[in-house]
Amino acid sequence: MAWVDSEYAGELAVVSAWLSALLPWSLTVLSPSQSSESFTFVIIRYTYFQFQFLLGSNLAVESFLWIADLPGFVTPQVRSAAWAAVAAAALFALPLGFSIAYYLAEERVEGLPVDPVRVMGGLLAATAVVYGVATALLWQHKAGLTLPVSPLFLAVFGVTLLRIERT
Repeated sequence: MAWVDSEYAGELAVVSAWLSALLPWSLTVLSPSQSSESFTFVIIRYTYFQFQFLLGSNLAVESFLWIADLPGFVTPQVRSAAWAAVAAAALFALPLGFSIAYYLAEERVEGLPVDPVRVMGGLLAATAVVYGVATALLWQHKAGLTLPVSPLFLAVFGVTLLRIERT
């Protein structure tokens, strides 16, 4: 049984890319219990920027950071994860741009010699792998709990698009 009818595969490809652009690629929460001050540090990483918050403390923390600035902002142990995130953001520009072209010129894109749904599936799956690497590198060197959000969705969307039976 197919999850999606072939006639809606193009729409799913476009919506998958757009939804993935709205999701954070990871969420990190740190609550050190050995501290005399009770606080929680939260980092929400999106494709092209991140927000970070220090909840329960009077300390000022930089709350917004572009992803391209991330490698210069983090510790040397986390720098490889930051560069992987920058690479994933650059790679994600391909499915995002392709989805816009697909939406604006569907007939022309459908006329290409390759199946645009499979192309989108491959691009989303490749982006999921790179974000997975970035998340794995974060798990190795970052304190707290890091949850991969977008890599899971990107992988599901990518595999779904690659498995759609096109007629």
